Amino acid sequence: MAKKKAKTKVKAAGGALDMLVRQFAQPLACLRELVQNSIDAGSNQVDISLAREREGIRLSVSDTGEGMTEHIIETQLTRLFASSKEGDLTKVGKFGIGFVSVFALDPLAVVVDTGRQGESWRVLFKTDRSFELLKLPHSVEGTTVHLYLDADRFEIPSLRNKVRETLSFWCRHCRAEIFVDGLPIRSPFQLQEPIQAAYEETGTRLVLALSRQAECFYGYYNQGLTLLEGTQSPIAHVTFKIDSRYFEHTLTRDNVIQNEDYVKGMALLKRVLHEQYPPKLFEHLRNGGEDWELLKILADLGVPSEQEPLFADFQGRFYALAELRRALVCCQDEQDELSRAVHDPGQNRLVLKLSQAAAAWLRQRGLNLEATAQRWRFCQPDDSLEPLLALCAQLGKTLGVRRLRAVRWISPAPGPLLFPAAKVGLMLTSETGDLLLLDVNHPGCADLLRLQEWKAPLAAQVLLQHLILHLPEEQREQRAQSLATAMLGQFR
Repeated sequence: MAKKKAKTKVKAAGGALDMLVRQFAQPLACLRELVQNSIDAGSNQVDISLAREREGIRLSVSDTGEGMTEHIIETQLTRLFASSKEGDLTKVGKFGIGFVSVFALDPLAVVVDTGRQGESWRVLFKTDRSFELLKLPHSVEGTTVHLYLDADRFEIPSLRNKVRETLSFWCRHCRAEIFVDGLPIRSPFQLQEPIQAAYEETGTRLVLALSRQAECFYGYYNQGLTLLEGTQSPIAHVTFKIDSRYFEHTLTRDNVIQNEDYVKGMALLKRVLHEQYPPKLFEHLRNGGEDWELLKILADLGVPSEQEPLFADFQGRFYALAELRRALVCCQDEQDELSRAVHDPGQNRLVLKLSQAAAAWLRQRGLNLEATAQRWRFCQPDDSLEPLLALCAQLGKTLGVRRLRAVRWISPAPGPLLFPAAKVGLMLTSETGDLLLLDVNHPGCADLLRLQEWKAPLAAQVLLQHLILHLPEEQREQRAQSLATAMLGQFR
């Protein structure tokens, strides 16, 4: 049992305490203050528990920190505005008034058990907020604060949920482990966005990301304790969390003091945004990410991306938008024979493997981007009709007709049996000018092959007649007569 000191000290609180209690609009915010005190005392674990007792409900906050001596109790815990934390960057609290927030819950009693330097003490706060200091006969490690609440006003299940909700908001990023009835409340110090950049140095850590929304989440913390969170970031489209032991909260605990340390913190945030976030975004896009609209936001923030290789061909080489502006660029989903034939970086002909989002982003920036098959009519030589073409060449010597070359189209066939090479976007042969291309996949070629087996000269005549039809009208009659003469010579 606790023993009173030889001279029991019983003191009553003045009106100042009532005024301070009223500043805490959320009564359970007192848990934030108690956890803060525990962390400042050096505790790496804080346990919050709820239990039903004969007197009501007991809400307890226990830590393994350095505890308090009689001197500390009398000069700090029970003395308003007395704090030893001023100028100590390892401490979050600055005003020495956090403990009085427990009275916002209108407790039936508050009991503080604490020990330090071989001393063990109990401070009993009564309903009239007077207190009594008692010496404990047993050893106490750290500090435990018991709040005794009226059972008619609270129910343990709902109170437990509210306690977890309160601590999850104010203390979820604390480095100390915090438990509510044995369950942790800590959550990772990160954001909801898929691409994030994190940075940490002594006393400060931050994480940031770009958001499609101009008004987005932000948060300020001191050693993991929430100082301020909001949904209208001071930097449009930049969502962030920054935790610094140099940040200070206002007296009402609802804002961050914008002093020199705040300015330094925001400068660090902008440096990470410009130096460390862009490589994260670029790598995300190279790996198939679809967040291309973030590049415009990044450019608006002063980080251009036109020189960054982001767009891949089927060989895995990446190209920057600046390079693509100087090339003929096509795109498709899968590699095929056409893309292999057309793609030639040395000739500034590129076939890229692009998602719809990436292709749309490039078109929005003025790139003339088409599907490969729409831009190129690409063909390769084919020798299946060489005997027939040799006969045509012999018969056509006196006709002055253009040379014929049998080809197999890689891209969709142009349609006609014969196609002028001068109008072909690209051929694997360098021959151009008077060359005509014969499409071996055209249905007419199958008929010519069958006719060639029966009577080759007749098949050659049919092909040459078809060719003559492509000549200007004034040349057709003369060339037709020359063909007839040549054919008669075949049958003499």
